[in-house]
Amino acid sequence: MKPIAQVAAATKRARALSDFDRCCAIWWLYRLHFGINRDVILALAAVTIA
Repeated sequence: MKPIAQVAAATKRARALSDFDRCCAIWWLYRLHFGINRDVILALAAVTIA
């Protein structure tokens, strides 16, 4: 693998990880703000499946 390709691949992985981290942080803040806990998530899942 050429060095430029390695740098491009590493950049792509880092960007994907940062997007994932951003989503997790947004979800965590959303849960904290609205008081969503495990029971609420399970209830929403049950409604979605039914």
